Amino acid sequence: MKQTLPVLAHFEKSSDEIAKYFALKYGNNYHIIKQLQNQRKQIETPMLEAKRTLRTIEQECDGLKRSNSKQSERMKATSTFNFSRPGSQFDTFIQSTQHFDLNSGQLLFQNIKQIMESLQNKEDPPNFQLYWESVYMFKWEQYIYCFVRPLTQKIIQESIFLSDIVISFIQCQMKENLLNNNSQEHQQEMIVLTKLLLENFCNFLKKILTQTKQQNGLVIQLQTKIDLILCKNNPCISFIQELKKNNSFIKNIIEKLLQNDNPNIQPVITTCRYQLSQLKSLDIQSSRPQLVNAIYLSTSVNQQKEQYQSPLKTLFKIPHQQQYVMHLRESYSNLEPVEVPFIKTPFHHSLCVILDLDETLGHYNDKIGKFIPRPGLIELLQGIKEYCEIIIFTAGLQSYADHAIAELQCDEYIDYRLYRPHTTFNGNNFVKDISKVGRPLERTIIVDNTPTNYEQQQDNGLLVSTWIDQEQDRELFELKDLIIRIAQAKTKDVRKALKKYRDYISRHK
Repeated sequence: MKQTLPVLAHFEKSSDEIAKYFALKYGNNYHIIKQLQNQRKQIETPMLEAKRTLRTIEQECDGLKRSNSKQSERMKATSTFNFSRPGSQFDTFIQSTQHFDLNSGQLLFQNIKQIMESLQNKEDPPNFQLYWESVYMFKWEQYIYCFVRPLTQKIIQESIFLSDIVISFIQCQMKENLLNNNSQEHQQEMIVLTKLLLENFCNFLKKILTQTKQQNGLVIQLQTKIDLILCKNNPCISFIQELKKNNSFIKNIIEKLLQNDNPNIQPVITTCRYQLSQLKSLDIQSSRPQLVNAIYLSTSVNQQKEQYQSPLKTLFKIPHQQQYVMHLRESYSNLEPVEVPFIKTPFHHSLCVILDLDETLGHYNDKIGKFIPRPGLIELLQGIKEYCEIIIFTAGLQSYADHAIAELQCDEYIDYRLYRPHTTFNGNNFVKDISKVGRPLERTIIVDNTPTNYEQQQDNGLLVSTWIDQEQDRELFELKDLIIRIAQAKTKDVRKALKKYRDYISRHK
């Protein structure tokens, strides 16, 4: 039997020739050999199947690991969409470990509904303070990344930005109507806008509640209210299609409303226009403070009725130093005009970098009575000094700005300083017209936390977030690297480089 085993190794499958060969060679022992052959197949077949199964499981595990790593990276990098599902037809919801704040969600729902009902019934203006408080409590932008598809994330984010823009405009317009005893102006448009905003938020809440599968009395009550709002919607249209359609309507309506130049609410109109044009590249951390500042300016200029009090004055407390600066704006007409160009010396650097002061490079802390620097300030100035001419351009008075720069201990890096008399006052805001500085625009970059400050040369602008006291802030470090790369590239026109940068940010937002 041992002599027949090597012979079996030469044959991998049975055939008539093999059967004849064994019959002639081994005679009566052929049936024994055939039995051994079958036994070997019985032993080897399960082993081969086990190997195939193991190999399939390993491949699936590797694929799952790669998928999970992509999802975790996307969840951490909240400003980057790096997860794609080509060919996917459905929105996939990722169960987040973060608890869904149902109470604040219901509160925001009620406040949006209250604004809509107030417009419909022509009652007194609603309490916008409660609305903004609920926005900051709920923070529905934190739930965007529970959805897998980048398209879904972008459309939800667009809905959030549009909601902030529309409510900011409605708040200022309702105040203006109240002061002028004209409650009918834009009334119908504002009612439609609030209805669309409420539908968007209801669609979002309904999707979240369906996927999180929370079941209690509060959930059932909220779902009933949502169903009443959405009862007329087409059930054949998906969640994301409904949001996309409403966003399109909202943009069309608010664009028409913002075409009316009302001087009394010009700050909020200008800010809303800018944010509407930059929806794809906005950052929620900077867009809301900009709107807050614009609302404050719009609701504090030329108050005709003392009983009207902007709710944002109590919600967003303005530091004493900022109140002092705002008060001094009224004396702008008494300032002597400055001869143009502001700087008459020759320009010999690769770039001219114009930096804002307040909330960009630092912040005046009213509690300690000191101007504190933003993280990375000295590193920024040291890094770009080799390539750039550095100019501080602030809307503050010279005495205040010089004192702040002295506390920041950065005077040695600054080439020139421009103050309030160098700005252009448009009735509500100080605009920095950098064409009057005396430096070529194709070599000039202006860095500011408020887009309305450089609205006349937006192509030269780099928008940074408003900084108060965030210790983990890294924007100035990133700004340093960007400016150095632009300077080293020796680009003929920095506006083209900045456009490419904004386009890149927009695509990866």
